[in-house]
Amino acid sequence: MDGFVPLGNVTQVAKQFAASSVGQLARIEGLVTLSCLLVVILVFSNSRRRHQSNGFLGFLVWAAFMFNYPVISYTIGLMQSSSVRNELFVVWACFLLLLLGSADAMTAFSFNDTQQHARSMMNQALHIIYLLFLILYYKAQLRINLKVPLFILWSLSVARLVLRINAYRTTSRDSGLIRENQIVFEYMKRKLLDGSIVGKYDPDPSSMKEYIYLVDGKEEELSSTVMIHLRYDAPDTVSVDKVWECKGELLSCSSSAGGRGAARRRDLCLSFALFRLLRLRFGADHIGDLNFHSNNDLSRTLVVDRLLSDDRDLDRAFRVVEAELGFLFDFFYARYPSLKDNLVFDLILYLLTMVTSLFTLFSSVLLHYRPKTTAKVNIIIHSFNLDLFVTRLVVALYVFLESYQLLSLVLSDWHKVKLMCQYVLKVSWHRARVDTPLKVLCHFNVSRYWKNAINQYSLLDNAGYLYRVKLLLSTLTLQLLDPWIMTSSIVLPPQVKQAVLCALKDALKPSNGKITDGRRWLHQNGILDRDLDYDLFSHKTYAPYILVWHIATSICCYGQSKFDMTQADADQLRYHYEVATVLSGYCSYLVAFAPDLIPDGTYTSQLLSCRVLKDAHAYLAECKTTSDKYDKLMKLGRDGWKEQEARCPLLYEGAVLALNLVDPKKDAEERWKVLAHFWANLLLYIAPSDRASAHASKLATGGELLTIVWALLNHAGVVNKLQENNGCQPLDTLPRAPRTPIFRQGTIVDSSEDDGDGDYPMYEIMQEDYSV
Repeated sequence: MDGFVPLGNVTQVAKQFAASSVGQLARIEGLVTLSCLLVVILVFSNSRRRHQSNGFLGFLVWAAFMFNYPVISYTIGLMQSSSVRNELFVVWACFLLLLLGSADAMTAFSFNDTQQHARSMMNQALHIIYLLFLILYYKAQLRINLKVPLFILWSLSVARLVLRINAYRTTSRDSGLIRENQIVFEYMKRKLLDGSIVGKYDPDPSSMKEYIYLVDGKEEELSSTVMIHLRYDAPDTVSVDKVWECKGELLSCSSSAGGRGAARRRDLCLSFALFRLLRLRFGADHIGDLNFHSNNDLSRTLVVDRLLSDDRDLDRAFRVVEAELGFLFDFFYARYPSLKDNLVFDLILYLLTMVTSLFTLFSSVLLHYRPKTTAKVNIIIHSFNLDLFVTRLVVALYVFLESYQLLSLVLSDWHKVKLMCQYVLKVSWHRARVDTPLKVLCHFNVSRYWKNAINQYSLLDNAGYLYRVKLLLSTLTLQLLDPWIMTSSIVLPPQVKQAVLCALKDALKPSNGKITDGRRWLHQNGILDRDLDYDLFSHKTYAPYILVWHIATSICCYGQSKFDMTQADADQLRYHYEVATVLSGYCSYLVAFAPDLIPDGTYTSQLLSCRVLKDAHAYLAECKTTSDKYDKLMKLGRDGWKEQEARCPLLYEGAVLALNLVDPKKDAEERWKVLAHFWANLLLYIAPSDRASAHASKLATGGELLTIVWALLNHAGVVNKLQENNGCQPLDTLPRAPRTPIFRQGTIVDSSEDDGDGDYPMYEIMQEDYSV
């Protein structure tokens, strides 16, 4: 027992050490190091959020975003209140403040934080005042070689804060967004109405002639009418058609060598113009939609005849929208200047701070540092001065992060679009010595735009033998980790992307012009019985409708012969099989874990998903393999009894649908072909909604495939499914008997009304709760 030290003695020794000068100094150095680590996480992780959905990364970013200000504030306060008088404290505090300025590249962690940027600037202003008091407090102790650079750096911090405040005024959601939206709306409205009235409006998607989407321009304030007006014929206005008309080599596709690069650069300008249009849906005041006939034609032809014109490069539509959503992410979550801001002042501040910082780092005071007093105001371990090491670390880290931030700004898409707008306006730039640097600049990308992956949630797989383990983990983590416990993530297969884009192109063709859920094609191919269709899906809202089809697709997947999949001539079967199963798992994930993205009740969707999972586990608890599940579910669909129908109705309906799909007389390849077509159309069908903020919130966690489809449909004129005359057709179904009245949103509608082709009447999905 003599070898043990009593716990009380250990506590007493720890308290004495913490109260000593060495203990206080060690605590301050530890906090300075922690502050540097938090800033590094913020700077490097913010740009990665747009293409990462890792939960641990999200937690790190959240922790750094929440604690960087409190930790730095506490550290600076501890420096002033400490009994230790160390002149290096002022150096640490000054560069911590500068690091705090570098970390403001991340302006918000989530969409709900995007209006808190003013509070961040107020905190920075308070830190600047606090640092001034600290410099004055140590003024007598500071050496002249440190005093002058620190005062200069403090002055540069004030200048930088002024620039941030000015940029915030022009780009904030409260004032800047409203003003920008009004400018875009008035510009487009005047151009569209003027062109329609005079009869000269004739857009050409091949040359982008008359595509007057605004990239950049200056508004004119007419005091007599108190209006904002932007002349579309003004010489300093840059629109998409002007970008395509530019004859400079940077943007001209005339040469075969640089044609592909020029096309990518022009598409980037198009992405920015589309971003400005999409931003209309995020204004605090809804100024209105550009719901003119000429704009609807313009939007539809842009998507169909331009972005989706080349069947060999349908991915172009994804690339344009991905860049557009990248601009949207930067607008809400990062600090980037508007196109009207000048980088000259930022560059001057950067050069001044770099010169001053490097002068401080390599000054004779730090190179040959000796404490001014003999008191214990430094920690020296074997002749290694730890205080001096922390000082060099903080200064060097600031120099590196500030250079990284400036490089990111210069290589950002915002800066590229700004330079290309200047290139369009200034013919004097159309020369090789300007083209070459701009081509090199536009060649580099800072990061990917989104994660390029989709989540998968298989309801029947999660109902297996691990259900209780997952349920226990869900309960212990307060359901916060359910998306990581219950789902998996896969890279978006190219064939899935291709199937969705092909379905979109077909739906938007003038000869079709309808976006349906794909069941019509199932009827036409004899896959789905019409009476069964009505019995199963009449009056269903989105969530139960998706879950029934997901259950049926999963059962078909269980019953698919592995032998058929391995045949040499089964390429098409494998193609359609992957499209159907991947989109089925993704739509099921949307219902269970992202219900705010689909136009249905969020709480109802989550509750329904949990209920169906519980019912599936109760029914399949004894099944050990997928074959056992398949046999039992097919038996349920074939010999279903009233008790099971009442206990788990969606499971029963999914089994009945699967029984109809898995018909020995029907070819497997054809079955999976129509299922793939169905799921691709269903994804298009659930995408239109007015939940713009929900889509914006997903950008901070890697983005969603549905958000890309939602943006594409927005630009095609398909805005909101629940509104009439918006280009989106309601769900098609079949009446059980002629002129059977159904209730729709408080009114009785004749279900025998035809949609125009005499075969498939349409009805809107009714907003009624599904009993769970």
